[in-house]
Amino acid sequence: MKKILSLIMSFVMLISGISAFSSVAYAASYSQELKDKGFSDSYVTALTSLHEKYPNWNFVPFVTGLDWNTAVAGERSKHSNQVIQKQSSLSNNYYCNDSTCYKNGNYIVQEGSNWVSASESAVKYYMDPRNWLTEKYIFQFESTAYDSSQTKAGVEAILKGTWMYNSLITYKDTSGATKTYDSKTKYSDAILAAAKSSGMSAYYLASKIKQENGGATASATAVCGTKAPFQGIYNYYNIGANTGASDGLEWAAGYLKVNDGTTASLYSKYDSSTKKASGKIADLNDNQYMTYRGEYGDYYYVRLYTRNGSNSFSEGKSGYVLKSALRTRYFNLERPWTNPYKAIVGGAQRIKDMFGAQNTGYLQKFNVSKASGNLYTHEYMTNVQGAAQESSITYSAYNSAGMMKDKKTFYIPVFSGMPSSKCTVTASQVTPKKVSGVKVTGTSTSSVTLKWSKTADANGYYIYDSKSKKIATVSSGSTVSKKISSLSAGKSYSFYVAAYSKGSSTKVGPKSSKVTAVTKPKTPTLSSVKSTQKKKIKVTWKKVGGSATGYQIYWARDSKFKKVVAKTTVKKQSSTSYTGKNMTRGKKYYVKVRAYKTIDGKKYYSSWSKVKSVKCK
Repeated sequence: MKKILSLIMSFVMLISGISAFSSVAYAASYSQELKDKGFSDSYVTALTSLHEKYPNWNFVPFVTGLDWNTAVAGERSKHSNQVIQKQSSLSNNYYCNDSTCYKNGNYIVQEGSNWVSASESAVKYYMDPRNWLTEKYIFQFESTAYDSSQTKAGVEAILKGTWMYNSLITYKDTSGATKTYDSKTKYSDAILAAAKSSGMSAYYLASKIKQENGGATASATAVCGTKAPFQGIYNYYNIGANTGASDGLEWAAGYLKVNDGTTASLYSKYDSSTKKASGKIADLNDNQYMTYRGEYGDYYYVRLYTRNGSNSFSEGKSGYVLKSALRTRYFNLERPWTNPYKAIVGGAQRIKDMFGAQNTGYLQKFNVSKASGNLYTHEYMTNVQGAAQESSITYSAYNSAGMMKDKKTFYIPVFSGMPSSKCTVTASQVTPKKVSGVKVTGTSTSSVTLKWSKTADANGYYIYDSKSKKIATVSSGSTVSKKISSLSAGKSYSFYVAAYSKGSSTKVGPKSSKVTAVTKPKTPTLSSVKSTQKKKIKVTWKKVGGSATGYQIYWARDSKFKKVVAKTTVKKQSSTSYTGKNMTRGKKYYVKVRAYKTIDGKKYYSSWSKVKSVKCK
């Protein structure tokens, strides 16, 4: 019996070993398949792990054709396009603190009350696809294309936790009355209809709506239907909301105005028997904004409003105006969106029309698709975390609905020149490294210009003198030169440069190696050039004081000094004249003088004086 048991155990161990070997071999084979597709090693481990758990998932490299650093710089070219909500759970390292984003100790608000520009490291972190190759966040790379296998149950799973879950479409109309779209259409039905008509993924649309306006109640500005002056207007995707939801409602209303270059009348009453309006209450021109409230025969019932600035509006009179007097060129995509169904269906078509070449949530946030024709700028959202946040919503829905193992396709961006490891946001403020490459690029009688190499993590630089006294500040990490002024002529100076970073405190890196510069001596004034004796020319100048060791004189036969016939060095600082001998009689000579300062055996020259000329006797 023991022998039989021993044989059985050996067999089980053999089978287990074969199974383990097969698993390892399969993983190695799939890893190679990913590499053959175009994924680098830094992608492969995570994708292989996901594939082992979800074998129906297909990973496709989206080859951007872009250099990583170039793409990051492009996305950061407008700081207002990459914003992040300032919150206690995030360190200051998530917020941009260069001169365009941080001033007088405060981060500059780009949107709302607490949305500020994201730091470079935060943009890199959210842009780096390798940070999001997990089951919770990978859905930002899922195709947004229509999928007929997506179900109403799946959409409902995404909407769970919102007022839209398993609910009929109810809303406030333009008069404030509560309406039901019909007796059977639910929000999930509207989303499925929007998906089919637009060619977009229903699950993607549901996740986007939930991200934008999916609270427990329909209280958000874009979906409440009560926000003046756009009562009864809806915008479930917040399309056109560049600075706030009210901007998006104006867009959803269709920009109703009087025909260009014309005028019209606004009436207070409409007679249904005569089908005529009467009781003129206002004259309208093509600068008057109005929003749709209803239709009565040949008339629109409208609400006037004014713009008070970005995302700010005030309500005016309501009345009737002839349809023929108004231009309706923006009444498209079901606009005006006077109920949720119109907003959901029309908005989906708008997203498809605008972002057809940006077919994932990631690409709609970070436009690195050359096919869009608008790299880095044509983006659905400014929130740098937006794509990751939307994908987590999708994950929660898929997971709770048991849809994680369904067939899915993910288009994952690949860049050239990516760092070997995933980008991270530094958990604590970094002390910059030692500044290198410091050199003197220019001098004058009163200044020295320094230049150095850009230092990583620097928000600016301090300049110190030979006694380590701070004498100048450069308040930008990208500025790498500084002119030091108010110096004395003909004097030696030593300088050091150190980088600093700003956060909760200022951290200064180590000083650079010392660099020495000598300011130019003052330029002497040439008083006179005379020939009072045969073959002699006397040169007289004003001395420049202690900034000079001596002087140098040039004689030439031309004013450009292309043919210098004599050079003389006067070694006494106190000298103010010199007589040149053995000159050629009857010839014209041009003369100039400059001072020099000798420091550590090296001569430093001033600029040349003005030129004077004389004819030799």
